Amino acid sequence: MKKAIKFLDMHFERVCMGILLVIMFVVVLLGIITRLAGSPISWTEEASRLCFVWMVFLGLSFGTKYDKHIRVTILPDRFGPKFASAVTIFWDVITIAVFIWIGFYGFRYVAYSSASTTFALQINKGIVAFVIPLSACLNVVRCLQKMLTEHIPEFKAGGKRAVEG
Repeated sequence: MKKAIKFLDMHFERVCMGILLVIMFVVVLLGIITRLAGSPISWTEEASRLCFVWMVFLGLSFGTKYDKHIRVTILPDRFGPKFASAVTIFWDVITIAVFIWIGFYGFRYVAYSSASTTFALQINKGIVAFVIPLSACLNVVRCLQKMLTEHIPEFKAGGKRAVEG
């Protein structure tokens, strides 16, 4: 059980995005081939778009996990590593609050959109919209992980790892 949880912690977003990329590639290729053959399949564009949207939202969590989001560092760079660590923790707290808000309204949007289906695939739009609260929850978890395992220890150490890394 611990191995499965550790695997999910390390690879969940990467595996999901990889699977979605393969599906998207196959669907787009199928759409191109059928269009060239003269009888295009109507659902390929919608399916590839849905895969892309899910990849983007899961990629947001992936970027949070590895601290790969854009940052403005002019103030932290000027005032030293301890200040930089404090600013990072501050933004972690703000980010968690924003994603909790997105998750709350994301679940409301899922409930609202569940009443209809997509045009070509006839998939419940609630399933499509579920990526919003899922991504928000994953981002809260990833941000808490980063804050508790890296950013707070950096701050307690005087911001020393922030300078080294």
